[in-house]
Amino acid sequence: MEIMLETILWCIEGVLELYFILAVVNVALYWCMHFKIIGQGGAAFKKFLAFLHQITEPVYAKLREKIKPVSGFDISPYVLIVALLFVLHILEKTRMVLTPVSGS
Repeated sequence: MEIMLETILWCIEGVLELYFILAVVNVALYWCMHFKIIGQGGAAFKKFLAFLHQITEPVYAKLREKIKPVSGFDISPYVLIVALLFVLHILEKTRMVLTPVSGS
């Protein structure tokens, strides 16, 4: 039973880590384009941006319903990143409790 629960937690943690990386990349690219560090790029870059938007925007939209912009600044991506870090930390600690430590 513990092995199955640990495996499930490991899978959930992996998916959330991937989503965390996508959210961070989305924010980083937004700021890089905003300050004109990078341009709009070619077709492949635009497809990647569309993919990021398609993956992250539904969660941002749900957060925007609950959290209004601060001085016109949308903080939903940052709230998502902090929440993911918190959940990932809890999952890691839970997995560590379930995993027996090898004795010396």
